[in-house]
Amino acid sequence: MKYIIRLIKVTVAFIAISSLISCVSNRSRSEQLFEQYCHEEGRVGQFIYERVALGEEFFRPIPSDAKALRYVNEKFYIDKRKLLIDKQHFKQSYTLNNRGKTILSKNGPIYSVESTIVRNSDGKVLSKAVSLLNMLDKTSKYFPVEGVTCPSGRNLKGDPISSTIHFNLIKKTFISKNKI
Repeated sequence: MKYIIRLIKVTVAFIAISSLISCVSNRSRSEQLFEQYCHEEGRVGQFIYERVALGEEFFRPIPSDAKALRYVNEKFYIDKRKLLIDKQHFKQSYTLNNRGKTILSKNGPIYSVESTIVRNSDGKVLSKAVSLLNMLDKTSKYFPVEGVTCPSGRNLKGDPISSTIHFNLIKKTFISKNKI
């Protein structure tokens, strides 16, 4: 009987140690792959292929009422918040694909997160923003968890650079015809 109890304890210890080693190994491999992806030339960042000048018909007045201002999507401001693109008119000519995820590796998992602006008339990608996300085995069905992102760091406002490159894609792609 003592032999069976000892055998059970050794088996449980072996399984626990094997699981721990596997987790550490997967996390280490995930971190290594993530660093490799982050340092690949041209994989992450903001890529502007064509700057587009928009005519007056693309803009709407900036609301002066505080309540209406709360409903303005900040992404649609350009020219240092002096101009506001009309979202509905914008959608007729351009498509903003925002933060689509593609899995690069199941270790982590590691995702490539991409936003693109496409001109509807010819299907041309005008710009894109790409960041990477490593979840480091932190997943939950019930609450959001944060992983490690690339590019890393924060801008002058304290916002993560990996989010900023997606958020300001419209303002980096479009200008007013009046500015030309």
